[in-house]
Amino acid sequence: MKQSEERRGEALRGLMRHVAYPVAIVTTAAGEHMRGITIGSFTSLSMNPPLISFNLEKTTQMHPLLAKASHFAVHIPAADQADLCDRFSLPDFSGAEQFDSVAHRRDEGGLPILEGAAAVIHCRKYNMAEGGDHSVVMGEVLHVEQNESALPGLLYYMGGYHKLGDRLRSRITAKTN
Repeated sequence: MKQSEERRGEALRGLMRHVAYPVAIVTTAAGEHMRGITIGSFTSLSMNPPLISFNLEKTTQMHPLLAKASHFAVHIPAADQADLCDRFSLPDFSGAEQFDSVAHRRDEGGLPILEGAAAVIHCRKYNMAEGGDHSVVMGEVLHVEQNESALPGLLYYMGGYHKLGDRLRSRITAKTN
């Protein structure tokens, strides 16, 4: 039996709560206007050229700013930065309020870069494609900063942040003779 589009969307949302997602914070700027957003759809897309992607709901305050921006930064939060992820997930803050009392710097292109992240991926916007009520944002990786002293590993699962746990087993590898 076919479900309505609304019921299918709710069923999908309920099911996807049972899937762990990597957490990232995307920041961008246009002139003095800065904004950030916590996302749970970050992934690598291509190695040649090096591309990443994430999904961005069209109704967010970030969407129009990112639509006109040429560059953005993806922050992989350290394991102790769940509070920062919460802060950038709140929709009612202005861009200035998001960064108030948050340690950050502006890079040479003016992008806000959050301090203490496990990694920062500096990107040039490659494309924004339609995806229903979201846009699929693709970025060309220009530079990667890694903070060797910060442990990455935040996941979003069942409505909350979790740290990576113990490895259950190594990947299966083909035997070579």
